[in-house]
Amino acid sequence: MAAHMSTRDLRVSFGKTEAVKGVDMDIQAQSVTAIIGPSGCGKTTFLRALNRMHDYSRNARVSGTVRLGDRDIYSEAMSPVELRTRVGMVFQRPNPFPTMSIRDNITFAPKRHGLARGLALQELVEQVLRQAALWDEVKDRLDDPATGLSGGQQQRLCIARALAVKPEVLLMDEPASALDPTATQRIEDLIFELKKDYTIVIVTHNMQQAARVSDHTAFFYMGDLVEFGETDGIFTNPREEQTEAYITGRFG
Repeated sequence: MAAHMSTRDLRVSFGKTEAVKGVDMDIQAQSVTAIIGPSGCGKTTFLRALNRMHDYSRNARVSGTVRLGDRDIYSEAMSPVELRTRVGMVFQRPNPFPTMSIRDNITFAPKRHGLARGLALQELVEQVLRQAALWDEVKDRLDDPATGLSGGQQQRLCIARALAVKPEVLLMDEPASALDPTATQRIEDLIFELKKDYTIVIVTHNMQQAARVSDHTAFFYMGDLVEFGETDGIFTNPREEQTEAYITGRFG
């Protein structure tokens, strides 16, 4: 099966420090790939390289290749705007636009990119809120401030906002780490549903979460991709001693 996204010799450096060291990875379509490893191992740095978030960092340098389908995302032929409509991102802490309503959070990017207008825009609001399992909770208060939602609801709103531009790939950087167990369960259930239509890459510090939600798991340590494979195999029969040591809690 052809990879939806792939990296070859991907390296990310900040000044003289190499944070991601020559990573080769194939990310399959309509699946969940979990990135695990101890703090500071390069998980988030790798994730951000998949939609050029390092463009905003003056001292970051990215080399190697990242492909979305057959296109190099770092080539001049692909603009960051096009890339980020195709590869969405959800961050660790919910970050709804604070001065906007629930509805306006959803419609901001589609309006900006000319993706929907009028009735189609309102249909889009309902569609993505349903996809994010939030519609029934907010349908009667779409014009209320988004900041009035609970933390878990805000995170699902941010997922809906990312879906509003109809991406192919959804990147999630520890999306449930700031949430309580009930909200975390809702996010995990949502990830399971979304993979029917989207390719998902999730960074998580929670190995149990990775085991529950992902099809493939990548273990990073000190910037290196130590092991990558099907999640069941990584957690029950890892090939590398470092992987086994991390999963069994001998370090981390």
